[in-house]
Amino acid sequence: MNPAKRILARLMDATGLSRGLLELQARALRRHARALNYHDVPPSRAADFERQLCFYAERFAPVGRGEVAELLRGEWPHPRPGLLLSFDDGLRSHAEVVAPLLERYGFPGWFVVPTAFVDAPAGEQPAFAAAHQIHYAAEYGDPRAAMSWEQVRDLDRRHVIGCHTASHQRLRADLGPARLDTEIRGSKARLEAMLGHEVDVFAWVGGEEWAYSAEAARVVRASGFRLGLMTNNAPIRPGQDPLQLQRTNVEASDPDPVLRFQLSGFLDLVYLPKRRRVNRLTCLGA
Repeated sequence: MNPAKRILARLMDATGLSRGLLELQARALRRHARALNYHDVPPSRAADFERQLCFYAERFAPVGRGEVAELLRGEWPHPRPGLLLSFDDGLRSHAEVVAPLLERYGFPGWFVVPTAFVDAPAGEQPAFAAAHQIHYAAEYGDPRAAMSWEQVRDLDRRHVIGCHTASHQRLRADLGPARLDTEIRGSKARLEAMLGHEVDVFAWVGGEEWAYSAEAARVVRASGFRLGLMTNNAPIRPGQDPLQLQRTNVEASDPDPVLRFQLSGFLDLVYLPKRRRVNRLTCLGA
């Protein structure tokens, strides 16, 4: 988060506006869920992440695959809004730090994996991460940064595994059909081969407007994905396109005022013009 947003987050928290907007959403929107996306949660941030989970557990209902389907159909029997917690980039901290804490607090995780990163030999993963804009804290004493396939399969038994392209590639319009096929269809096929079942959750890489394209959206839809995760700040509500589920970025390092600001819905309004443009662009694949 840039410094201006951090200042705004602290001001809104100090005045009680973030808390007020959070409560207003819960009452006014009724049937809805907020989707968050995290990146690395290294061991040094485990306590911070657990504190955030305590906050979530008091205010939100956990959202797994079944709850998303129910919500999109207009079925939401829970008195509280839902919270979908997703984790990008296939990092080893997701298996070793995140998953045990999620399970302690009753939240399913949505772990989206760049398959070529997991495939890379451990000694090559730091260079792969640096070359493909995957950021993590090297706190383990060895070079491995990604989950192993054994860890991915273990998470698959209790959580949701999705595709995050093959090489953590932003799907801009000039990539070309062959590269799009590798990054989308190829990564889907690799995940399915390693897990032994269909994988139909796709998460776009990057939140920049240029990271989305109509060409990529066509391949995503044609590949058989049924749920698509984007990063353009909006709640999940009944009736919306299941391939345009928006997320809001949060990190374990975020202080409480920033966390409440991100959940408040304020950014939903800020990002509305961009979100509409991206949604129009990616609807061309329907």
